[in-house]
Amino acid sequence: MVVAAAAVLWAEAYSWRASRQDYPERPESGPPDGEDVVLVLGFPPRRDGTPGFVQRWRTRVALRSAPRGALFVFTGAAVQTDVPEADVMADLARGHGIPDDRIVRERTATTTRENLARSLPWLETARTIRIASNTFHARRARRHLRERQPTLFLRLRPTRDFRPFEVGPLRVLFTAYDAIGAAVAGRRDRDGMPGASAAEAPR
Repeated sequence: MVVAAAAVLWAEAYSWRASRQDYPERPESGPPDGEDVVLVLGFPPRRDGTPGFVQRWRTRVALRSAPRGALFVFTGAAVQTDVPEADVMADLARGHGIPDDRIVRERTATTTRENLARSLPWLETARTIRIASNTFHARRARRHLRERQPTLFLRLRPTRDFRPFEVGPLRVLFTAYDAIGAAVAGRRDRDGMPGASAAEAPR
């Protein structure tokens, strides 16, 4: 019991720290008439196409992080089911009152890098950008954006992807899962490999 409690506290502290990392020191804004864009990174739904825990969590992060009138860009292809990840999460947002004209569905991305690359049409014209996902995945995406699009990186604003004990003991599992994802992505980058599939690089 003591060991389990210590693991949860460690994961909470580690996640809190990660949620505040890799943001611009001196943020800038894009075009004054641009949108406040919330980019929501995809994750596979359940086998029957219904939203699972992670999709609900990422959508919840997006909703609570968004300024009034924000444009939500949901990105994710049909990777493990016949239903695009973007559609499942966009429908969740609609169920929480987000109107269709504030929702974009990007249905082709299969990796984190593709999430960013294929959402560029909306990011490039954005006034501000927020990346919504579970904590370590969002941090990894911010790092990718800094490497590939440093000008857009400066438009990043904080996302509320951490709340203490929000997911309970699952925080330990998510921390381990995301650590594996970061290690896989780092090895791929060092080896110069092209974008991996969802199975090769956890999302």
